[in-house]
Amino acid sequence: MTRNKTKESPPLPTPAAEAQPASTGCAAEADAADAAQAATANLQQELDASRAQNVRLLADFDNYRKRVARERSEIVKRAGEEIVAELLPVLDHFDLALQQAADPEAPFVVGIRMVYDQLVAALGKAGLAAIQAPGQRFDPAIHDAIAYQPSPEVDEGCVLLQTRCGYRMGDHVIRPATVIVSSGPPEPEADPAAEAAPEAEGVEGADAADA
Repeated sequence: MTRNKTKESPPLPTPAAEAQPASTGCAAEADAADAAQAATANLQQELDASRAQNVRLLADFDNYRKRVARERSEIVKRAGEEIVAELLPVLDHFDLALQQAADPEAPFVVGIRMVYDQLVAALGKAGLAAIQAPGQRFDPAIHDAIAYQPSPEVDEGCVLLQTRCGYRMGDHVIRPATVIVSSGPPEPEADPAAEAAPEAEGVEGADAADA
């Protein structure tokens, strides 16, 4: 009698074995997401660094442009001041000629004054201005003192007389004004009669002693 052998069925997979591939896939996806997030963060940092560098470059270029414009303006300004400084002796000669004119209303003198006024006006448009010195407090930055004189009318340390006009362009002094400064009121003169009185008394006393 033949015994029927039953075939053994293969073992069924356990729930843990079925869950293992799923958990492995989730871990891979999480790692990929973390890697993508890290890469995005690195790219953002690089982008921020590039933007900051561009901002610094733009700021440096703007400062350079302003500095070049300022230096160019200073060069033009200094060149103009040098030209004006060369013309100051011409103004001095015109002024001296007008002061020495015997007849201020003579046609020749009137013509010289017109040319002088036109020259002063043209230089004034270029920024030249005379320094007003008489009566002002002496300032070594704009005044050049050549002497001190007593004065009962002008306070000590103030300009008594201007011997040569000074000029400035803006805040820059082209030439200081040459001035004479007041040293204050003059000292009172001694009274000759008061000085002679003690001498007379001394002589009389000596005569009385001899007698």
